[in-house]
Amino acid sequence: MRSDRKRQRCAKRGVAEERLLAGNSAGEGAFGRQQADRSSRKRRTAALPRGVALLCLSVLLLGGCSRGAEEGESGEAVRPIVNFRAITLGNMPEEGMDEIYRQLDALTIPELNCTLRFEFIPWGNERRQLNIVTASGEYDFIPGGVFSDYRTLVYKNAFLDMNDYLDAVPALKEHYAFYDANALKKCEINGGLYGLPQFGQGGIVSAGEGFFYREDLRREWGLEEVCDLETMEAYLYRAKQDERYRDAPLVTDNRVWSSLWLLLTRGKYLELNSSLETPLVVVEAANPYKALNRTETPEFKEVLAYIWKWKRDGILDSDMLSRSDNEGELGKTLILEDKKPCETNNPIWSLNNHWIPALYEKNPEWEFNFFPYLAQFDTYHVGSLAGASVISISAKTTEPELAMELLEKIHTDARYYSLVAYGAEGENYNLVDGKIGFDGISSQNRFGWTAVTDDTMGYEGIPVNRKWDEEVYHAFPDWSKETGKAVEDDPLDGFSFVLSGKEQAAVERVWLQYFQPLVCGYGEDYLEALEEANQRLYGAGFEQYLEAIQEQLTDYAAQLPGAGDVAPVALTD
Repeated sequence: MRSDRKRQRCAKRGVAEERLLAGNSAGEGAFGRQQADRSSRKRRTAALPRGVALLCLSVLLLGGCSRGAEEGESGEAVRPIVNFRAITLGNMPEEGMDEIYRQLDALTIPELNCTLRFEFIPWGNERRQLNIVTASGEYDFIPGGVFSDYRTLVYKNAFLDMNDYLDAVPALKEHYAFYDANALKKCEINGGLYGLPQFGQGGIVSAGEGFFYREDLRREWGLEEVCDLETMEAYLYRAKQDERYRDAPLVTDNRVWSSLWLLLTRGKYLELNSSLETPLVVVEAANPYKALNRTETPEFKEVLAYIWKWKRDGILDSDMLSRSDNEGELGKTLILEDKKPCETNNPIWSLNNHWIPALYEKNPEWEFNFFPYLAQFDTYHVGSLAGASVISISAKTTEPELAMELLEKIHTDARYYSLVAYGAEGENYNLVDGKIGFDGISSQNRFGWTAVTDDTMGYEGIPVNRKWDEEVYHAFPDWSKETGKAVEDDPLDGFSFVLSGKEQAAVERVWLQYFQPLVCGYGEDYLEALEEANQRLYGAGFEQYLEAIQEQLTDYAAQLPGAGDVAPVALTD
């Protein structure tokens, strides 16, 4: 389905150095995306003539929604159409979905005997909403990643084990094998494949995280370019002196503590999965199979010191505790309205795809820059697709094999992929000389199914703003190539753990009740509050929680060649 050049590139992805900037684990798009050989794919997947497709559509729509076979006028059995429902994150395009659905139906009904319809969950409270729709069993396809409780839902048997159906979709297996022969194997959790990862999203762990800011204001204020925590803080405090932002909070995302953690630890620690999913436990990069309580590390106390200072000085939102755990849309709105000039917790791929078009559409004279937090690291850890966002199939779907066949089409057929990744040409995007662009397309009318990104299927993009594209976005990977930087495989790549629902729920309650206020700057004495929070934590059974994780870390390490002995975890009295 792809050109030989693309095939060769993907086949070599197993080498860490060649996977450096394939993308970000929480992301929707990878850095350095190249245009696939779309003309070749289109020749091999030529669409049915429109008249034939519409004839098939009109006949098959008479079949209803059940799956029992019925007899047509010719006496042959006609199987009713399956209606799949999918969840995607964000807002519906302002002009609706009618044209996308019309073109999708013209493909899926005659070729797969199904339809696909989307339900939109706005960013901001997506974690809770995803839990609700997953539990309902009413949706067949559900995105997952660091923005969801994906692993928790896996342990609750919410998703289909795709391994049971991979033999029915050989083209899909072959497609992922080009990245790595064991690409899907590495994405398994306890032997099951519960989500199909974005293709090409392996790469440096946390690579896209950074500080986004108005570059034109930095120059106006006479500040140094933001390149570390000191210069980042200088920008924040100078912004507070500006009349426009004097009475407004500059940091509105309650995940700011995780950004400070990256800046202060500089790669000393590794996450078990993500700081959002497992905020209380980390490992040291130098000893990756020994579980530690993050909140007992000296660096966590440093994080709280900054949080407390910024809260006192009006940098942090006074209402931060009431915010959801993903306030990206709020940040974009405030910057659009010139109520703040920066953002601490939005990865560059998300900025490029969702913020930059809207910001330059409204304020073309502004300039922006981006400081990657990992630029402070001396060693980068590179992961596989195991850390990527995924599309899962509900365990309650009535047609699992057909659902897999639809995903196979999306990842191997350009006609399908273009519709679910970009929408309808001319309405949601334009093609100019084989490149995707958005001139004349409102930023509110863009579409893309969350977590379906496939680097080998996408178009090369026309920059929304050439200065941003050339000097920031495409120059972004340069920090990883500096002299003295080391690249290592992530020793926890593919690791997952299982906890009893009772002990996990008890520990999570303590995090929400005692630690969440801490990392939002509430209270009088953060050291005293931290001590009390840890007392509550161990009182809720954290010792057993940590022991359970440690046992599974030890088992995981024992299966790795040359892992050696693993030291037992040190527990706090």
